[in-house]
Amino acid sequence: MSAANNEHVQAAGKGEKFRVLIPEALGDEGIRILSEASDVEVDIKIGLSKPDLLEILKDYDAIITRSGTSMDKAAIEAAPRLKVIARAGVGVDNVDIQEASRHGIVVINAPTGNTLAAAEQTMALMLAMMRRIPQAYGSLRDGKWDRKRFTGRQLNGKKALIVGMGRIGVQVAIRCRAFGMEVLGYDPYVPEKKMSEAGVQKMTDLAGALSLADIVTVHVPITKETNCVINEYMLRAMKPGSYLVNCARGGIVDEAACAQALRDGRLAGAAFDVFTKEPPAPDNPLLADDISDLVVVTPHLGATTVEAQTEVARIAVTNALAALRGEQYDHAVNLPFMEQHLNEIQKNFVRLARKMGILAARLLENSGGLANKCKVMLRGAELSDEDAPGNKNRPYTVALIKGFLEVAHGPDVNYMIAPLLAAERGIAIEESTGDSLTYRNLIEVTVENQTSTVTLTGTITEEGRQHIVKVNDYWMDFEPHGQLLMFQNHDRPGVIGKIGNLLGDSSVNIANFTLGRKETSGLALAIMEVDGLISDDLLQAIERDGDLIWASTVILNGEPQR
Repeated sequence: MSAANNEHVQAAGKGEKFRVLIPEALGDEGIRILSEASDVEVDIKIGLSKPDLLEILKDYDAIITRSGTSMDKAAIEAAPRLKVIARAGVGVDNVDIQEASRHGIVVINAPTGNTLAAAEQTMALMLAMMRRIPQAYGSLRDGKWDRKRFTGRQLNGKKALIVGMGRIGVQVAIRCRAFGMEVLGYDPYVPEKKMSEAGVQKMTDLAGALSLADIVTVHVPITKETNCVINEYMLRAMKPGSYLVNCARGGIVDEAACAQALRDGRLAGAAFDVFTKEPPAPDNPLLADDISDLVVVTPHLGATTVEAQTEVARIAVTNALAALRGEQYDHAVNLPFMEQHLNEIQKNFVRLARKMGILAARLLENSGGLANKCKVMLRGAELSDEDAPGNKNRPYTVALIKGFLEVAHGPDVNYMIAPLLAAERGIAIEESTGDSLTYRNLIEVTVENQTSTVTLTGTITEEGRQHIVKVNDYWMDFEPHGQLLMFQNHDRPGVIGKIGNLLGDSSVNIANFTLGRKETSGLALAIMEVDGLISDDLLQAIERDGDLIWASTVILNGEPQR
């Protein structure tokens, strides 16, 4: 993002410094970068109580946290000046993402900084669990030499299932293959091609995949979808005598059900670095004495290496400062997409999609009723690339939703909040992709309410010009910019002349004009680009005296809020 198009992050006033709060221990590299920034004032206040935090948040432009500071609704509402919440780590469980988005606060994490550390911790737990290293160590320290009791299992030749094939999952797969393991992967959002490139066989049924694996390791974030995803049912689906590793997030595995599976002999071992409640209570099911020989536990050490802490601090701080300054930055978890990652053609389609959303909303107004469905078809290689995330809408769909909602909620609707507003209004979003047809790349939009449907088709020419080529089954061709007068009329002589006279009498010039007709209809649809504003009185006169079915205006100038 650039300073020119990143309105939701504003620079400090002239002569002022950005104030940054650090309420938790942060890697030295992060502290160094902040202390050397001439436009930043840093306050390190570790160990704040929640009331104290709420009291001082009003004075800060950014806060850099780890996992111990809760940026919930109360904290966000107490921070009217806050522009950035940066998490020096992967998860953002401690941040209310939706509330931050409502307040235009960018939430940044450091997803790549601890990737290798987490992957290595996973392998360490896997080896420790299979070879029972902690139990053997404790036995030896107690003065025993019981080699037979700690006979272990090898990784070589075993079948591993990785649940979640993101950055960490891919790195775990690489290491599992190096140990001679066959690797299966379950992740509905990762294409088969990407898994195949990592040497992983994609599985589409979780329970079925669990039944085949000797070792299961989970690497997904904690969400409504993944909370307790490895539950009693899934544990019963696991291969008898298999092993389970959770080095991702507490709550992904039902801890009590896992403990019972160990007691019943259905699982041969389990290793946990994370817990539903941290630190775990003494009565946590996984800490029970009767299964201690089968369990390896560590206190959330996945990212706790010198190298990882240095890197996550650097990533979080560098991107937080860039966001404050209006410069390009990465890893904003509540931005639906990062515009700087798009090429010029894709950026142009994003701008076109927003305008199509505005046009669709204006056209739907004529039928009354609130929208309840929006379908987007993206055609062409530039728009329907395989790398698009399966659990998020593509940038063009988000831009279209934003434009649609601007009509009702005003221009302050940004890309962060647009999907949330759509969900609140009960607008179902459907996105699909297809092959290109007449045009190289194409966006087809259908917006519906209970009584009517509006369809629009748009493209970008080879010269980079935006064009709408179809409106409600009327083939047309116009550039969506400036002020447009749109109307539908009975297809008969004299209508356009009347409207031209009415506009001329009000000193409104017609800059461009396009008319759409259908052979099977006695109606026509017209779009006029005009110079000068059309008042409400003039619009009413045009609709009445021009004998129109309906008439509407829309202004498509200006760049949107990000």
